[in-house]
Amino acid sequence: MSRALTPKTQLDTLRKDAKRWLKALRAGDPAARSRLAAAWSKAPAEPGLRDVQQALALEYGQESWIALTAALDDLAIDRQTRSQRIEQILRHGWDGEPAIARRILKRYPDLARDSLFTAAACGDLETVERHLARDPQAATRVDPVRGWTALDHVAYGRLDAVNGLAIARRLLDAGADPNFAFNDGWDNPFKVMTGAVGLGEGAKPSHPQAEALVEMLIAAGATPYELQTLYNVSIVGHDTHWYDVLWRHCEAAGQLDEWRVIAKGRLGEHLGCSTLNYLLGNAVGQNHLLRAQWLLERGADANTPHAYEKRPILAIARLSGFTAMAEMLEAHGAAPVALAGAEALQALAARGDAAQARALVAAQPEVVRSPRPLLSAAEHGNAPAVALLLELGAAVGAAGHEGITPLHRAVQSGSLDAVERLLAAGADVDVRERRWGGTPLSWAVVLGQPRIADRLAPISRDIRALASQARLDRLAAVLDAEPERVSQVLPGDAPTVLFCLPDDEDDAVAVARLLLARGADPKRRNDKGDTPADAARKRGLDDAADLLAKPV
Repeated sequence: MSRALTPKTQLDTLRKDAKRWLKALRAGDPAARSRLAAAWSKAPAEPGLRDVQQALALEYGQESWIALTAALDDLAIDRQTRSQRIEQILRHGWDGEPAIARRILKRYPDLARDSLFTAAACGDLETVERHLARDPQAATRVDPVRGWTALDHVAYGRLDAVNGLAIARRLLDAGADPNFAFNDGWDNPFKVMTGAVGLGEGAKPSHPQAEALVEMLIAAGATPYELQTLYNVSIVGHDTHWYDVLWRHCEAAGQLDEWRVIAKGRLGEHLGCSTLNYLLGNAVGQNHLLRAQWLLERGADANTPHAYEKRPILAIARLSGFTAMAEMLEAHGAAPVALAGAEALQALAARGDAAQARALVAAQPEVVRSPRPLLSAAEHGNAPAVALLLELGAAVGAAGHEGITPLHRAVQSGSLDAVERLLAAGADVDVRERRWGGTPLSWAVVLGQPRIADRLAPISRDIRALASQARLDRLAAVLDAEPERVSQVLPGDAPTVLFCLPDDEDDAVAVARLLLARGADPKRRNDKGDTPADAARKRGLDDAADLLAKPV
């Protein structure tokens, strides 16, 4: 049976169609079986929901469910107004979605010709030239959506990898300001160059022609010392490429003091340090050896305090176990740091100095009672340091001020070896920290550490995390041994385990059925007033919602 998508087709409708089809198949409906054979001759004899979705996609002439949902995205675009499509194109380089903007442009290529701004964002050189020929002053104006100039749309845009340089050249020749800046909402000035380089807290990719574009902007008068650009570069990656580029241009312009002097409007100024020293602190804290070496060679002070920690950066390196970094700082004149007590133990363990660590604990037994050394070792995934501290008597369950334990931190680091050391020492796999109420297993799930989740799940009794992962055998075993856990209530929008169903429809039904059979309360409401059925339906888990909504 061949079917056609229409502008009225909704993804939710298709999902429900697939679920109804699956129910009919499981009920032995011969018509449903014939339909499956006609749509997909290679369908498995006992199909699951994903298989039925694949067959449904084939009925609609799509090669997969993913392709079918993409086709629906196109239809959603078709339902938008022209102005809505234009807005998404103009926002894609800041708070929009480049992928959606590309889909819009593919379906409606004429939108690139709507204005100078859309032409600049989309790489339409011919339209840019036509607008500038008619009105050269347009290069200095800003759009009504983002408040950007056309040059900003070139620099922040990611829809064009070919014409960006040529368009930027035309705009600059027409008077576009290479130093134009806009406020990001936090009183940070974002300039044209910032968009070209990208990176930063969102780890955005650089412009496809970034280096040549930056060279052009600087040649046109852009200030080579650019605060936000330097910050964005310092927190992503570990190479020195952009430092090299910007330093070279500052040197040519006689502006190297911008890096060296504490002054208003300079990176690090509000934290009491020069730009070089601010960047060095970032490099040390992230163990970026190449960047640290580069900055030290250009005058950064190896004795500077870290801008945020307010401690000598050598101390940060020592406490983190960054031995090569510490040696580099000392080679550049860093004065020895005096670490005492628990901090001294932390540094010794971090660098693997077992003899000195044992001597310290023998002389000062109280130092090993501080939770900080073991928490730090676990957070850095330093399994040998974890083992040493445990051997010296560190409490495996000693938590920080928010109840976060070494096992939580080891999960966060992704070090299975550190996790194993802590488990062998008796770490509590089900302890909940106080900030988010999470167990080590739930941290592994949320932080995307599947190997660690696989290790913890068979020994965890966290039924919420087990339910969310559809670990049915373990979930059943825990509830058989401790049936009262199914009634456990926690604060928040997921007070009971029935609010913690997995994303897969079949898995969600299986988990809900198991929990209901063990006495879970389907009528308990969360702090939003939703029942488990309401919450499941909002997530598109209609079969699970139907099951949960049935009268008991």
